Amino acid sequence: MNKEELLKEVRERAARRLPKPEWARAEVVATVVEELFSLIVEKVHTGEEVRVREFGKFYLKGAAPRIARNPKTGEKVKVPARKVFAFKPSKKIKFVEV
Repeated sequence: MNKEELLKEVRERAARRLPKPEWARAEVVATVVEELFSLIVEKVHTGEEVRVREFGKFYLKGAAPRIARNPKTGEKVKVPARKVFAFKPSKKIKFVEV
């Protein structure tokens, strides 16, 4: 599923649940989804953990320094320690059978 398909699905579901289906206009849904994603990224990059109950948590995780290999030359390269964006699903969705 790509972003366009996600927005379409969210719009259709919101229209079914809202008292007035016209409230779920494409522009409104797109804005809300964009702001949600941007808020999560902003909070995580400032060091906060974003927990969404029964969904999971977004956080920064430390990646240890390592030795990598340049695929073009085969030369060994030192990769420094860094922080990476991570997501841990809740137990409720972790074991969902499809």
